[in-house]
Amino acid sequence: MEEAAAPKIKLNVPRTILVGLAFFTISMFWQIYDSLMPLFLRDFGLGATLRGVIMALDNVLAVVLLPFMGILSDRFPEKLRSKFGRRMPFIVVGSVMAAITFMLVNYAHNIMNLALMLASTAFVLVFMCLYRSPAVALMPDVTPRPIRSNANAVINIMGTVGGVITLILMQFLLKTEELENGELYVTGNNWVLVSIISCLMILAAIVMVIKVRENKFAEESRAIMEKYKIADEDEQPKQSEKHSTVKVLGSLSKSELKSLIFILLSVFLWYMAYNALTTHFSVFSLSVLQAKFTLPLLVANAAAFLMFIPSVEIGKRIGRKKTVMLGVVMMVAGLAFASVFLLAGASASVLKVIMYPTFILVGGGWATINVHSYIMCVELSSETTTGTYTGLYYAFTMTAQIITPILSGLIMDYVAVIGLVPYSLVFACLAFVTMIFVRHGNAVRVVENKAEATRPTGADEAKDANEESAVNKEK
Repeated sequence: MEEAAAPKIKLNVPRTILVGLAFFTISMFWQIYDSLMPLFLRDFGLGATLRGVIMALDNVLAVVLLPFMGILSDRFPEKLRSKFGRRMPFIVVGSVMAAITFMLVNYAHNIMNLALMLASTAFVLVFMCLYRSPAVALMPDVTPRPIRSNANAVINIMGTVGGVITLILMQFLLKTEELENGELYVTGNNWVLVSIISCLMILAAIVMVIKVRENKFAEESRAIMEKYKIADEDEQPKQSEKHSTVKVLGSLSKSELKSLIFILLSVFLWYMAYNALTTHFSVFSLSVLQAKFTLPLLVANAAAFLMFIPSVEIGKRIGRKKTVMLGVVMMVAGLAFASVFLLAGASASVLKVIMYPTFILVGGGWATINVHSYIMCVELSSETTTGTYTGLYYAFTMTAQIITPILSGLIMDYVAVIGLVPYSLVFACLAFVTMIFVRHGNAVRVVENKAEATRPTGADEAKDANEESAVNKEK
């Protein structure tokens, strides 16, 4: 059955763009961090495995801090919340401090001081963790349930634009020199590039302080949901802000909990695939393709940009689950296409061309997945537990990003550098399998001036509902 439309609830796009500025800067930062740090570390003579270990350390921090920051923002003191909101203080402090300390990372690379670079990197990553979960949780806080996929598409477009801006800046401002063997390496003079990114992060925080009225926006969202009888309590009892994550999950039905587990497992697997590719691609490109890494990544971002809005419409027609699975299939197709040529020993000139259709499919598939996957997770939450579910979502993404840089680095060091792409292919295939078992996470129906508002009951959800009813009757 098609996902229910919400023709009378319109997305406030300018407001969503303002709310999405935090995600915009997050995407800018991670694009430059994931691209530059492996190259910085290679300049110190570190191999792929050790680079992978260091790149995974930020995710170790994230696994601990992201769920904690999500819960902490849920429970932000009422006195301070009434004045500043519960997400904005984290967003502003985190983004400004991360921008400042990121410039110190570049300075440490310039003077070739590995200890200082690693120490300053640790501070940057703590500050990024401070505001990532609150920044993502802000959107569902201020957006009615039925149009959260639409809002998420807008915010993902902003993230893609942020990534594209960073890639374009790197294309023109990243300083590289060619070695005698033809490989490229990064020189130390990248102040203009890093300073522009850091200044944009601070500027976005200033704009949000001036323009975003978190409490007002959240109250207006609640009013809209009351009008259409879509209260946040419609799927589970409202939780006390002091309830633990275990108690929050305990309020779900068996079917909902099973779906949540498989959603999170799927998230873990496709991040295992995608993050391995993005973490090591800068080195992979310089070594295997003998070219800069920015153009294929720009192609991937362009494909993602073009897919965000269509993926929302596809989701309305076939449901979020099937749309996510379509995105995974696109990733699998792109990675399989490249793997054939890599394993066949194609030349660098051929592989350069092959990477473009590969990244079109991977980028488009990634966009199709991300418009809906986070929303499927928080669709099972209530207003007071959005940050908790956001933290869970990011705990699984970050766990994958702890493991996959190291594991894929081992493949590159001890099997072959070209093994990076087949490695990603395997995990993308596994993600498709786990998504088959997801039954919940579609949007609620919109019913104006009626007593009920229900979630669309596709064949899978209807089946689970009947099974649970039968069990209850037996009891």
